Amino acid sequence: MAKFDFTALLKNEIRPALGCTEVGAVALAAARAYAAVGGTLLHIKMTMNGGMYKNAFSCAIPGTAEYGCDLAAALGAYAGNWELGLEVLEGVTDEHVAQLRAMELPVETGIDKEKENIYIEAEVTTTKGVGLARIEDFHANITYVAKDDEVLFEAEKTEAEETGESFDFTDVTIADLFDYAKETPIENLDCIKGLIQMNCDLAAEGEKGAGLKIWKTLSAFQQKGELGGKDVIYDAQRMTCSAMDARMGGMPYPAMSIVGSGSHAIVCSMPVVAYGRHMGKSEEEIIRAVTLSGLVTIYSKHYTGRLSALCGCVLGGGSGAASGIVMLMGGGAREACAAMDHMAANLTGMICDGGSPGCSLKASAGVYSAYLSAMLAMEGIEIPHNFGVVGSSAEQTEKNLGRISDEGMLPMDATIIDVMQQGK
Repeated sequence: MAKFDFTALLKNEIRPALGCTEVGAVALAAARAYAAVGGTLLHIKMTMNGGMYKNAFSCAIPGTAEYGCDLAAALGAYAGNWELGLEVLEGVTDEHVAQLRAMELPVETGIDKEKENIYIEAEVTTTKGVGLARIEDFHANITYVAKDDEVLFEAEKTEAEETGESFDFTDVTIADLFDYAKETPIENLDCIKGLIQMNCDLAAEGEKGAGLKIWKTLSAFQQKGELGGKDVIYDAQRMTCSAMDARMGGMPYPAMSIVGSGSHAIVCSMPVVAYGRHMGKSEEEIIRAVTLSGLVTIYSKHYTGRLSALCGCVLGGGSGAASGIVMLMGGGAREACAAMDHMAANLTGMICDGGSPGCSLKASAGVYSAYLSAMLAMEGIEIPHNFGVVGSSAEQTEKNLGRISDEGMLPMDATIIDVMQQGK
């Protein structure tokens, strides 16, 4: 029997999501609350933890030209299908937005400062009563549903106790993750194959033009001769930024998420896929490298938290990408650890100011850093241990990032939220 059940961990943490997962979670809670009561919408009240509010504040709503928590909640209740989970807004269009505008439906959104983990409570009032739904710990984890004073559903224990958060990372090493990715039977990695396919499809849609159009801009300057040729980093920027622009720009196509984030999954997969394809690696080699990347991302986010003040798509997903690229370059666990340390030394301090089109810019920086980190590692260059945030090992470095996120940057989150609310 394997020492660690990484197969189950991956299957628990990899799921499809339409648009930003925070917008999807807000819409899901509202949709479930409405489904509990039915009738004509009169009022919606949403309460959530600060991190959820921050991440959903500026997010595009898929299928529309709109952004933000309030409208996401209204669309979830009005036109969403809660049974689709984080794809709750599938089929929503600007026509639904126009109908809601005409209704002038009041939506209140507040923050529960006592809640640190993922938490959303939707209270939907209609002509038939009041529906209530709660999501806790995970973006799609509905734990409570009620109609007026009647409890319709209450989880005996949260999904956190049953899946990812019950996984004991205490004795896990990067070498364990590396060995699993290299040796597990390929049939155990169907979820990784699905992740690659879905996010590649999203990237192809994004190439048509969405969000900040980062790849189109890079292409324009490359054609002018002001940028270098179409090398592997160019391919990685194209795939990663196109997928990010599609997701954050509100295109109505799903991303595969990891640890509750489509952005994390895009950044941990697309640069690795780009390298593998550019260098003629086999499909199995690419799948295994993305497996390592995904596991490193999950490992990193275990310490920094699912919603943190640090940019997780770069520090989590980017560290994963660096390790996956190392694997494809022929490196081992030592080189993967060195690459992770390089990422921490480079981009620690990049804040998360919520999901927005600007996430594509952060992802672009993460792609370049991942390649540089991998190349340095493959040249035998290792940043000294116990250097700044870099610990005595890659494992300790990730724990240090967790301390910085949990202890050092909590005031940062509060400040960012205050800035958002003042500018609203």
